[in-house]
Amino acid sequence: MKKTLIAASIAALVAAPAAFAEVSISGNMIQEFISDGDDTGTAEDGLESQSAVDIVFSVSEDLGNGMSAFAKIHTMYDDGAGDQTTADQVVGLKGDFGTIVVGKMEDFSESKVSALAATDSSDALSIETNRTYKTGRANGGIAYVSPSFNGLTFGVAGYAMDNGGVAAVAGDTVSATAGNVTIGSAAAVSKDADGNIDATDIMVEYANGPLLVRAAYEVMDKSAINVNQTTGSDQKTTTLGATYKMDNVTLHAVHYDVENGLGVSTNDADGWFVGAKVAMGANTFGIGYAEETDIDSSNNVETGSDDKNMMISVDHALSKRTSITAAFESNDDGTAGTADNDRWAVGIKHVF
Repeated sequence: MKKTLIAASIAALVAAPAAFAEVSISGNMIQEFISDGDDTGTAEDGLESQSAVDIVFSVSEDLGNGMSAFAKIHTMYDDGAGDQTTADQVVGLKGDFGTIVVGKMEDFSESKVSALAATDSSDALSIETNRTYKTGRANGGIAYVSPSFNGLTFGVAGYAMDNGGVAAVAGDTVSATAGNVTIGSAAAVSKDADGNIDATDIMVEYANGPLLVRAAYEVMDKSAINVNQTTGSDQKTTTLGATYKMDNVTLHAVHYDVENGLGVSTNDADGWFVGAKVAMGANTFGIGYAEETDIDSSNNVETGSDDKNMMISVDHALSKRTSITAAFESNDDGTAGTADNDRWAVGIKHVF
């Protein structure tokens, strides 16, 4: 009897770690020192420091019959922005039928297509496409991604953004803040009162050996982004991206077009990005160049934004997890007092 109890206890102890093996923690930490070359001589000039931490908890469970459940919680800490934010918080099912995921997530346009423009090693400096009119992360997303059919994959998604009334304050505004569409002051308008899906997104991917091509099309309902739901227009975003790998060289390209930005019919933007990553021993070099043309609410081409960006970077691996990074970013047509013309950054990064 005692031997049986002892054997059962040992078996339970040995089996216990297996239960926890389905939970994994990953992420990265990077500390950088940045030199700003602000063209106004303000306090933003000089040397700054910034740290960024990403922590991801991933969970999976085998449900049998080829189906599994999963969940992910992604938290970001950024002292440069001065805040702690949640990134993806999702739960889903995966099987022969494809993948279904629900929760807080980025749209396909950003997470699948625009993400192909990432060629740099820095966190503080980067070239991002479509900074003004991207959707950001929606709390109420539901997406389906098909299995691969000879390299062809498609996805469909809908996003129910936060509902709520907007107080009556003088000066109606609609703005994009920190990469997410937000509602400003309005005259007692109830934002998205109908409770419908606020944005729909479709994505097509083709992967064949060294070639990867993705395209996405998203429509965001005017009621979710424009305080004037009578005259506002649905925002429409078309994004196309591709990568091609040749030995140690990977080429990147992204193009995007936005119509009715923030629900305003005269707000349009289009831009493109080309870049490359080159692996040479312990070093990975990155280069990228982007241009964007914005049309404002008066149908004029804006010249006060970062219309042309160029960036070069290097990542020197000290090990599989730790590396030294350096990057240089040049911005043309930066708005005085708010944008930096030239910046460089050096840092150390650890991935876990």
